[in-house]
Amino acid sequence: MKISTVGLFGKFRDSSVSPILEQVRASLEKRNLKVLLGSTTSEDIDGERIDEEQEDLGDVIDLAMVVGGDGTMLSTARKLAKYQVPAVGVNLGRLGFLTDIALDDLEASIDDILSGTHRTEKRTLLSISISIEGKQLYQGLAVNDAVLSKGNTGRLVEFETHINDVFVSHTRSDGVIIATPTGSTAYSLSAGGPIIYPTLPVFSIAPICPHTLSNRPIIIDSRDRIRINAIKTSETHANLSLDGSIVHKIQGGETLELTAAPHQLSMIRMRSHDHFEILRSKLGWSG
Repeated sequence: MKISTVGLFGKFRDSSVSPILEQVRASLEKRNLKVLLGSTTSEDIDGERIDEEQEDLGDVIDLAMVVGGDGTMLSTARKLAKYQVPAVGVNLGRLGFLTDIALDDLEASIDDILSGTHRTEKRTLLSISISIEGKQLYQGLAVNDAVLSKGNTGRLVEFETHINDVFVSHTRSDGVIIATPTGSTAYSLSAGGPIIYPTLPVFSIAPICPHTLSNRPIIIDSRDRIRINAIKTSETHANLSLDGSIVHKIQGGETLELTAAPHQLSMIRMRSHDHFEILRSKLGWSG
């Protein structure tokens, strides 16, 4: 992978990351790399910028470096994936599932990337479509998960789940989480979903507090098509969230279709990256 231009994405509109971002930029520029700032990086930080909405990022940058936490990486990854631009994260002091480079290791990590002594993981993403009576209302992409939740009410939401047009279940619950392997350690884990190795080509479906206790999480092939319909909400509405952000209010009667996105996210990992060490640290496993 030949790298000449790097896109540097700072934590959303947050000028407090300026010292670290400047450190990263200086490390890149002294290696004769051109550095462009992401458009959502704080305007208090000077530099030539990318317009992600107007430009084909694959033609503009060869690598994306994300300075922030996993949330910053998620929002940036959704923009990058379709352009097949590899991404790597610089974490801000706390070990992250997605941000791989510690500041103390910055110089060595950049050299490893430029010399090719790293590895690239391909992450499966979710494509989500909402329609009613055949009319599409919304289309989106998720790195971690898609969540149908009951909204601002104490009442349950009801829905039917089909996989490849085969009926699976009728569920009454607080909602359901469809997670990628990347998102298996996020909300899905809190709802009792399984931890999935991040490069496996699967999705998990985990109900949130189901009324029937035997309704348990399941894992399916990422080539399968998930359909959730016959949705009944309370007197208010339900919500669809992607990667933690509400993107659509579900009034009832909509159909949700979820499939693997046609493109994958390319994540750069350092040679020292140890997925299980991160699990032990983040989840507090003993031993």
